[in-house]
Amino acid sequence: MRKGKTAFAALVCAGVISLASPGAGSQWVSIRVSPASITAAVKDGDTIGPVLVTNRGTSAVDVQGCCEMGGHDQAGVPVHYAIKDPAAVAVYITLDPAEFRLPPGGSRPVYARVHVKSGFSGGAYPVITFRARRAEGPPGGDISTASQVAVLTLLTVAPRSPVVRLEAEPVLISLAVEGNADRNGIRVIATCENAGNIHASLSGVVFIRDCDGKVTAQGALASAMCLPGCVRALSGLVDAARLRKGTYIAEVRLTGGGRAADSALIAFRVLDGMHVASTRIDLRGEPAASPGSERPMAPRIARLTVPAVSEGRDLPLEVALENPDSSLLDPIGYVEIWDYQMKRVGVVALQGASTAPRDLTVIRLIWPEVLSPGYYTARATLQWRSERLSVSTPFVVGGSITLGSKR
Repeated sequence: MRKGKTAFAALVCAGVISLASPGAGSQWVSIRVSPASITAAVKDGDTIGPVLVTNRGTSAVDVQGCCEMGGHDQAGVPVHYAIKDPAAVAVYITLDPAEFRLPPGGSRPVYARVHVKSGFSGGAYPVITFRARRAEGPPGGDISTASQVAVLTLLTVAPRSPVVRLEAEPVLISLAVEGNADRNGIRVIATCENAGNIHASLSGVVFIRDCDGKVTAQGALASAMCLPGCVRALSGLVDAARLRKGTYIAEVRLTGGGRAADSALIAFRVLDGMHVASTRIDLRGEPAASPGSERPMAPRIARLTVPAVSEGRDLPLEVALENPDSSLLDPIGYVEIWDYQMKRVGVVALQGASTAPRDLTVIRLIWPEVLSPGYYTARATLQWRSERLSVSTPFVVGGSITLGSKR
């Protein structure tokens, strides 16, 4: 639980949203809360807290508390919004007391009662907000006569049925590579979405592979908390001292809650002067939008040919790219090979000459390693704008083939 609290503290930073400033005549409003965040396992009817609200200002204040819904943006900055209908949310908090007056220097403990909708289990993240204004002040107040603070909560409601499990489901939704290879290295940004029902601490590793798929550099993604239904961008800096001009592949392996979660690839180029051509890929397959301009015609992989070969023989691959657009196509992508258990055997960069407008280009490759006898699948992926275009084909490496079986 301590690890979760640490990650949550990193998510919410100070955990307090405060609006306060000195007013005229040094009569200013400032309240603080302790603790700034609460992590707890709860069920319907439980009471959490207390939250100690303290008046740090020079005037008596009227304090009003309420419950709002919380989340975060891609950078992890907390966000919260008002609840219009408490009956429509799975977990709601009522405060005791919800309204009170504090003299200068005074404090008041506030308890929070948790209401859980029947059948709900998972993570819930209400925000307890306290708003204060100077007693006898003008209605609503202004920046000098009003103060607001928030307590963020990280609540877990355990399922009653053993069939229901609390699981985070972090998935990669986009990858990006940027930076300068001869200075501070290259930055890899992995944007993730938590499609599960509980929060998770996300982390990951990055492997930079050369055109033949060999690892030439690696780094780590900074760890961060991601709430269910939220998106979080993780970034990592990779030492690129060994990189030279050419095409490379960044492999990102995502971990959620200490378990392997997802992985994805993105090809990129190192240009003259060791400058990295900024590259971004949307892994959800959503078309790239270009407001105000006509969308170019997408290229396609017209053919992926992998012949059946005998054991110990080189494996040739042939990728035919068709460019239906009126502009030149400079292809970038990769070819993967997967075994019959759908484990990636390796990957090589898809390199070749530019494809002229409304023309077809054939790229021929030799797989850099000899494959053992077995059933395989080759998949060619072409990156275009921020999209991926892929084609797969099965093939066989001859010899004595043994398939594993489960006992």
